Amino acid sequence: VYNGISPNGDGQNDYFYLQYIDVLPAASENRVMIYNRWGDLVWQTTNYNNTSNRFEGLSNAGAELPSGTYFYRIQFASGVPERSGYLTLRR
Repeated sequence: VYNGISPNGDGQNDYFYLQYIDVLPAASENRVMIYNRWGDLVWQTTNYNNTSNRFEGLSNAGAELPSGTYFYRIQFASGVPERSGYLTLRR
């Protein structure tokens, strides 16, 4: 899990990159959730894949999220233990 993103269109760290999530069979069926510092769910998806289904600093409603620290949870359908941590979003 790379925990820093800067979605400014420069091609570097523009999205939340989860290494191997789209190539390991045990990780491909997943649910990713992003929370703000108050614990409010601001974004979620199933089957995150780093290409067409990824977190780019927008809420589920499409609004730009402000710079700051956010928290993530990744759940796997295969029974692999859940992962959680923080990410920093810089505009």
